[in-house]
Amino acid sequence: MKQDATIAGLDATFKDWTRALKEGDLNAFYAYFDENSETLDEDFPWRMTKAEFIDHITFHTKGLWEGFEWIPREIAVKVWGTTGHVSGFSTFRGKPRDAGFRQRFMGFTTSWYHANGGWHLICWHQSPLLGRIEGASPS
Repeated sequence: MKQDATIAGLDATFKDWTRALKEGDLNAFYAYFDENSETLDEDFPWRMTKAEFIDHITFHTKGLWEGFEWIPREIAVKVWGTTGHVSGFSTFRGKPRDAGFRQRFMGFTTSWYHANGGWHLICWHQSPLLGRIEGASPS
């Protein structure tokens, strides 16, 4: 989707990106990632390329989960020219098929650049807030 290089444009893009993940439209979700993007995910200890991140999510969604949701909170959107940054806190909650449920509270940052009329995700980093919340996810 085409969006202006403004705070409002990046905010709308972030909401579309988040909605695609929530609705399980992974093709739309992945379309925002630049081919050279990197992701630092809370449950994988190394940087992942776009292809590695897609493989990581594919592994988790092939029968391992009944459902999951990523909920961003306290969002801050900043834009400097054609560079953007969205940060905040998030809750990941999910129901594995085997038992129980998972709930993780995280801080996250995303870095974006604007080109060809739209915003492109270049980096997504999220980390659990273990120092602030412990034992919140029963096993």
